[in-house]
Amino acid sequence: MRAGHRARSPLATPASHEPSPLATARGLFVTGTDTGVGKTLIAAGLAAWCRARGIDVGVMKPIATGGRVSADAVQLARAAGVVDPPALINPVCFREPLAPFVAAQRAGASIRWSAIRRAFRQLQRRHRFLIVEGIGGLLVPLSRRRTVADLIRLMDLPVLIVARRRLGTLNHTLLTVQEARRQGLRVLGVVLNAADPPTRDRDARLAERTNPPALEQCLPVPLLGNASYHRALAEGTASSPTWRRQLVGWVQRSCSPTLLKWLIALNAQTR
Repeated sequence: MRAGHRARSPLATPASHEPSPLATARGLFVTGTDTGVGKTLIAAGLAAWCRARGIDVGVMKPIATGGRVSADAVQLARAAGVVDPPALINPVCFREPLAPFVAAQRAGASIRWSAIRRAFRQLQRRHRFLIVEGIGGLLVPLSRRRTVADLIRLMDLPVLIVARRRLGTLNHTLLTVQEARRQGLRVLGVVLNAADPPTRDRDARLAERTNPPALEQCLPVPLLGNASYHRALAEGTASSPTWRRQLVGWVQRSCSPTLLKWLIALNAQTR
């Protein structure tokens, strides 16, 4: 079942009389239920889709680990077609592929929140709309007392949660949504993503097929996407001339029309 294709509105929630969390937003924060769920590909896809429709979109990966240069930040920038300085797109990066708090400690450093704040404000001035990708999940520690949730609160952006389709995602997704709402974050909805190649395991395939409709029934927020595994996108490189076109088509097929229509409407409002 494709997300958002039910008799009820795909944005209908128990709090249906509340305004959409994106009604006046100039950006979107993409987080996940875990690391490796496909946040970068979803964020890059939305950025490429916006760019293809003439929306002035910028991208940001505030904190990254695992190299001198963040591969995620490079992929996001290429998807959006932006030439913003790398230090704005990714102001904090640690070499070791660890949780940011651990990587920072081992590097004898700390997360520079002032640098993140300055970069975020500059990117907002450069673009009408900003897609920000987090790191790991909502409660990944950035310091002894701060997590990714605090980063979202600092930026005051609505949240799109990316989750796996496989067995176990019901618990992980519901926990993430519950915690985000408990912390007062504006949760737009959830996008499911098949982050791994298709399996021949019958039970695993059954879980992937039944999890989306189960989440639609259980979630207090909308299910806004159900993305299938795309080998060319997962294994290809962002420098490929066909990569961005494939990305745009994949997002068009995978995301709820409600999410995509909102992006268009937002651009019209901010002209």
